[in-house]
Amino acid sequence: MSLETRVGRAVLDMGDIIKTNVIGALAKSRKEGSFSVTDAELTTIANIVSSNIDSSVMNASDMIIKLLSSK
Repeated sequence: MSLETRVGRAVLDMGDIIKTNVIGALAKSRKEGSFSVTDAELTTIANIVSSNIDSSVMNASDMIIKLLSSK
């Protein structure tokens, strides 16, 4: 497996960890009463967070792989 592939996979894995942590923190905060949203609203928020993190991580991954490839 090439360095670019391994780095790309690591960046994508990092994105999954970030998504899990952020969405988990939102759910926990709601459960603790820090803010109030319905299940449907929390699902919508989680979907927005998830898709934006995915997009950001994909862009970052592409940039990092380009940097590695140019050396």
